[in-house]
Amino acid sequence: MKRLSREAFDRARQFLKTQARPLDRAMFEYRFEGASAESVIAELARFQNDDGGFGRALEPDLRTPSSSALATGIGLRMLKELKCPADYPMVRKAVRFLLATFDIQAKVWRVTPHDTNEFPHAGWWHDEDGSLARTFDGFQIIPRAEIVGLLHHFSSLVPADWLNDVTERTVTDIETIETLGTGGGDDLGYALRLAETAELPQHFKDRLITRVRAVIPTAVSRDPQEWDSYCIAPLKLVSSPQSIVADLFWDALQAHLDYQIDHQTPDGTWDPVWTWGDFYPDVWEQAKREWRGHLTLRTLTALHAFGRIEE
Repeated sequence: MKRLSREAFDRARQFLKTQARPLDRAMFEYRFEGASAESVIAELARFQNDDGGFGRALEPDLRTPSSSALATGIGLRMLKELKCPADYPMVRKAVRFLLATFDIQAKVWRVTPHDTNEFPHAGWWHDEDGSLARTFDGFQIIPRAEIVGLLHHFSSLVPADWLNDVTERTVTDIETIETLGTGGGDDLGYALRLAETAELPQHFKDRLITRVRAVIPTAVSRDPQEWDSYCIAPLKLVSSPQSIVADLFWDALQAHLDYQIDHQTPDGTWDPVWTWGDFYPDVWEQAKREWRGHLTLRTLTALHAFGRIEE
């Protein structure tokens, strides 16, 4: 079993300290150096708009300054990790944004704002005549599944009957959608995050666990030759041994941890396995730098969770 050496960890730390986004730098200091949550919250606040939603390239592949359900889910996930209570102003404003932008008829949130095409973005976020909804299965899972889980965590801010209704619809869609876990598998990760929400009622959790565990054996890539491409690599789905599905591909997780240790770049980073292709090549270089910091932090966090960093 390989472990990341202290020298390799220090290279990653140096990159995060000097070249990563201030937000990822602050989160590294919070997770690894005992820094307070206040510095992370201060950096995260820069991405929150007056309408309460998050935007401003919090998700580096989406550069519109406007608020989106996608970025707001990311922001709330971070506020949850930082142990912000439901009555925290940033939380309340974000939930108000989500309630205000919910599509009552379809019972979903549109993943990105309507002005996405006007700003640099990855090709998969481009929308032409409704192509975005077709690509993302009518937004049944992305971004709804994660948002529903976060609203259960901050449930005092939303009507209980409404949340139960949206949860039932979301769980049913996850149970029945045929494409779950295909392609890059982000939808499977969203479904898993909902299933692992501590506050989710057990009857919903049981249904989700049954569905997710049925899909995972054939969805997760166990081939190291595929791990440098956009696939469902083991650590993309599971970042700690406490995951409710880690037992299904434990050996592949261990192999992927070894792989990540072997594939750290000389300057201490882990890089994205995707590009924007011909979309905005100059802006992609900026987004790539931001992703390098975020993915380096994410990889260090997973290695630490699995005890793979030398003391």
